[in-house]
Amino acid sequence: MSLTHKSRVKRRYVLLLVAILMLFICALPASAGDGNTAVFTVGKNTYVLNGNTVVMDAAPYIKDGRTFLPLRFAAKAVGTADENIIYDPALKTVTIIKGDRVVQLTVGNKALLLNGTVVMMDVAPEVVNGRIMLPISWLAQALSVSIEWDPVSRTVTVKDVNETDVNETNGAYKSIVKEYRWRDKQGNEWTWQIHIPEDMYMYYRSQLRIHERILKEYLERLNELKYQLEELKRYMDFWYQQCRILPGDSYYQAWRKYQTYMNAYYEAQRKLLQIQSEYVKLQQLFQRAEYRQMLDGYVPYVTEEKNYELVREVAEAIAEKAPGTPRERIEFAAAFVQEAIPYISEKGEYPKYPVETLVEGGDCEDKSILLAAILRAMGYRTALLVFSGNPGHIAVGVECPDCWGSYYYKDGVKYFYLETTDFGWSLGEIPLEYLGKSALVYAVS
Repeated sequence: MSLTHKSRVKRRYVLLLVAILMLFICALPASAGDGNTAVFTVGKNTYVLNGNTVVMDAAPYIKDGRTFLPLRFAAKAVGTADENIIYDPALKTVTIIKGDRVVQLTVGNKALLLNGTVVMMDVAPEVVNGRIMLPISWLAQALSVSIEWDPVSRTVTVKDVNETDVNETNGAYKSIVKEYRWRDKQGNEWTWQIHIPEDMYMYYRSQLRIHERILKEYLERLNELKYQLEELKRYMDFWYQQCRILPGDSYYQAWRKYQTYMNAYYEAQRKLLQIQSEYVKLQQLFQRAEYRQMLDGYVPYVTEEKNYELVREVAEAIAEKAPGTPRERIEFAAAFVQEAIPYISEKGEYPKYPVETLVEGGDCEDKSILLAAILRAMGYRTALLVFSGNPGHIAVGVECPDCWGSYYYKDGVKYFYLETTDFGWSLGEIPLEYLGKSALVYAVS
């Protein structure tokens, strides 16, 4: 892996392709050929395709921190033929055929079908002024194209990069190509192109977040117990009807019915006590899981095994070009996350794994998770610093001997504050709104 940069005296280096692969992939892909490049601007009903202006009848917009693009125009912009974009008004489904990819989406449904495989999105396609709109991140995943968001110009650049197959023991993978640009503290400009395994990105993008998974498992088990209670009620109703003592019953018949009913009653009591015991255990497990999550915070997203292997490749490339002192090396890595990874404001709690942030960008929690993981892979002791409030805030803490600036102290370690949301923040420099405020320190093991 390698990075390239352009110094102040404008020395030019040849840009290199950087392939980041999962553990089971050993071969490097060949570079892909150039495809279409389309630039969409939020609020404008035109886009630029390979330098030419194209008029649309719908404009991109931002909703809940997501940039929505008109599906048909975006698909056509990256080389999908018009006849391969098929809309069924009765079912409200759109089918897109691009190369060997068949994508199907349904208005109002979060399930995306990609070559027959269901991928769960966090939002559903919607219709605005007769056009189907979808967040650009899901559109990029569905069509296997790369995207770049410029928050200053409010533009989305969509690039159709030819997919590269890697064969290993008759296997293949497809990658998402991302190109990053940023400046370091010395003013050098860096360019970095990465191939991120598409399957890995799609897998984590479809996964429930940790707090969602805990709640889902709890509710599933709770529903099972509710069902058992309903079954128990039906069981007792059945025996009540079977054992009703009628006016014409003999003493012996009445006694037999009574005995049968009481046997059923005692069996029901035993099952009820068992259900109650299971309910108490479930509550305890849920409370322990929530407590464990509260103790861990977002640390599991930093240390997750497969993402760590990906991040380690990133960290090795950064470390190879980073300057010599610990402070300079930390700030070099921070500059990559601060500027090259776009900041995208999000509502609600939806922390991302590093592979998702590398592809999509993210908010303070997502960028802090990524930077903490990179610095950890570079050998630094890190922490996540969580500030309460509405909205709250998350930054990175990193141990740095002989460094200066603001820090947070925990278990004998000084974690120097490191901001991730924007370019230019130095190690130990805290934004004014958080200066002097306490933070929860979640040390990363």
